[in-house]
Amino acid sequence: MTNEKLRMFIAVAELGSFRSAAKELHKTQSTVSAAVKSLEDEFGILFFDRNTYRPALTLEGKSFYRRALLVLKQVKGLESLGHQMAAGVEPEFHIVISGVCPLPYALGKIKAVMNEFPETEFKVTTEILGGVMERIDKGEARLAITPKVGIGSQHEAIAIDEVSLINVAAPGYIKKTYDSAISQEDIAQYSQIIIRDTAQLHPKVSINVLEAGRQWSVNDYATKKELTIAGLGWGRLPRHLITDELENGQLIPINVEGIPTSNTATVMLVRKRETIVGPVGERLWNQFS
Repeated sequence: MTNEKLRMFIAVAELGSFRSAAKELHKTQSTVSAAVKSLEDEFGILFFDRNTYRPALTLEGKSFYRRALLVLKQVKGLESLGHQMAAGVEPEFHIVISGVCPLPYALGKIKAVMNEFPETEFKVTTEILGGVMERIDKGEARLAITPKVGIGSQHEAIAIDEVSLINVAAPGYIKKTYDSAISQEDIAQYSQIIIRDTAQLHPKVSINVLEAGRQWSVNDYATKKELTIAGLGWGRLPRHLITDELENGQLIPINVEGIPTSNTATVMLVRKRETIVGPVGERLWNQFS
């Protein structure tokens, strides 16, 4: 069974005519008929009922047709992948994104490149703090989208977005009313919810974490948000994740001594300088820059 035979079989099944299929494929009608007959002889199955005015698929033919479409699509995909690889296009491309970053803007850019290189397998993973650049430095990811944490002279970086973070707690969690910032001695009575750095080899990073006091340690911002809403602690959350909760009063900003109530961080697109850049990597970089 060859791809050419499958194409002829599919054309006859879809057009309902050996003559129309031959015209569509720029073949003679006898060539198409012989190819389909060869397929039927190969498996000992009649795919078409030829007793009707137009050849109609048998039950076996309908089943074979559905599977043939999938096989031909996979073959075309392999052919396309082969041509891409011959042209130096990356067969797979790994991007790592910090869990603190807003996603819609970045994912829109990534999707545009995915559509341009349909045979490249894109992998997108999330890490926290130092875990992002560790993926880049170990060669496990080609591009990173992250705030300025762990970026050094060995990296090339461009600013692409911003993320705003804000100290919040559930209403009533902080029992006492403060006219000014809550002192670090007073806030130590309450649990601070912190995000665990996912780096395994790089030094762990902690930002705006109090040394004294109780702590909850979580792996992601979704869990941190839910714990904060539930009144189990206070913490710093990306504003884009809690817009509704701030508006409806489920969360309120708090002012803690030594920790800005809110701040904005620049989100960077990062890659290693010595990395050999293929067409996918270059297209992604240009999409953002």
